[in-house]
Amino acid sequence: MERKFFFFDIDNTLAVWPNGNIPDSAQYCLDELKRQGHRVALATGRIQMDAQRFADKAGLVDFVADGGHSVTVDNKLISMIGMNRDMCIDYLEYLESKQIPWAVTDRNHLGRITPYKEILEWHPDWDVFKTHVDPDFDFHSVEDFYKIYVFFKDGEEEEKDIEHMTHKLIRYGEGCVLYEPMEKALGIHKMIEHFGMEPSQVVVFGDGYNDLSMFRPEWFNIAMGNARPELKLEADYVTTDCDKDGIYNACKHFGWIK
Repeated sequence: MERKFFFFDIDNTLAVWPNGNIPDSAQYCLDELKRQGHRVALATGRIQMDAQRFADKAGLVDFVADGGHSVTVDNKLISMIGMNRDMCIDYLEYLESKQIPWAVTDRNHLGRITPYKEILEWHPDWDVFKTHVDPDFDFHSVEDFYKIYVFFKDGEEEEKDIEHMTHKLIRYGEGCVLYEPMEKALGIHKMIEHFGMEPSQVVVFGDGYNDLSMFRPEWFNIAMGNARPELKLEADYVTTDCDKDGIYNACKHFGWIK
């Protein structure tokens, strides 16, 4: 059997959202694919440190994170780039002119920084992710932007006719828009180049809007049963839902596991 390189999105593909649990059948597939001699990696929008946390849980050492902007091999970060800095600065200046609160993730950690303490009233922290409020924080001093969060009160986005920084955005809970890199294919190409493998050997699994960036004609694309309709249209194969043994059923169907 030809050696493959499998890339798995995390949330609602490999793990069930929001608890992040990996179904037993999916974990079996990860372990069995490695045992069969295939390479297995994550391909996620999460920041590298968060992806590392999940990779440790899944028993993986290679992963593309930051929506394709970082590559980690054998648990060592080999490349990581931020978003277009000038575009981020211009957009934050625009938000300031409209008096719209924002926060940024400006380094590789589980958190964000903002001068607006009021955002915690309607978008609180959770266990592993923290918001640091610094009234004197100046985004012009930031070297690298990895994520930008924009916060709206009810109806404010429409009332102020707020423009989006890019058409690639995520509705991140109620009243929050998230901008982050969505170029997973970029990281996948870097990863397979590192290992001397070909695009024809790649198999990707995904479910969400940001996975459109890694569904490419040069490799094999599998959408989960719970995937967005737009992603299913781009898929070479659609399996069952994440929590209905979707990973296992696809791997079994194509004979990649026994």
